[in-house]
Amino acid sequence: MAGKHLEFLMVFFANRSIYQNPSFKKFRTYKNINKYFNKNTLNYVYLTLTILNQYFMKTKVFFTTALAMLLFFAGVKAIDVHLTKKTVRKVKNNIDKSALLAEVTRNLEYDFAKASVRTAYYSNLNKLAKIVIDDEYVVSLRGHADSIGQYKPNWVLSEKRAVAVKDYLVSKGVKKDRIVTIPYGSTIPIATNKTEEGRQKNRRVEIKLKEISK
Repeated sequence: MAGKHLEFLMVFFANRSIYQNPSFKKFRTYKNINKYFNKNTLNYVYLTLTILNQYFMKTKVFFTTALAMLLFFAGVKAIDVHLTKKTVRKVKNNIDKSALLAEVTRNLEYDFAKASVRTAYYSNLNKLAKIVIDDEYVVSLRGHADSIGQYKPNWVLSEKRAVAVKDYLVSKGVKKDRIVTIPYGSTIPIATNKTEEGRQKNRRVEIKLKEISK
């Protein structure tokens, strides 16, 4: 930005006698000007106004214009700083919210042949309930089971798991019509069913959020 102001300044004096004045010889190049002045927009504006004040018109019109220029550049700088801080805050808030949403929508895992919600998940579910209520979300709860056992019982078990989470959220104030439960049985594994670790990951409820359009 400073470079642009310098280029403007040099072009401005290019066809004027002042630019040929020996006393300003040392300021003829970007390098020399940069050497004598800090890279600060207001410094360059001040330099411009000082030179114009000494060698050109000293009328009320000039001083009014000069003051307007100074206030303009100062205002732009202040606005830029304000907008930058506002943008930083907005980005930070978005990052914080994204992190929170990622936390509360982690898969809930279950014990073998069980549909009850583990107490370790209560804290996250409480946060989830607050988000759904405060920020106008609808939540989809997708129940799953491992492949041990028969197809139909696993389907019923996956539904019970999703309903158990729904009941907990409703107990925390979430409206029933904000929650959809979908059973998938053992049809969509996310890990192998050949190991206990894999089956544990498959016994789960997935949580998906969608913001209500306003």
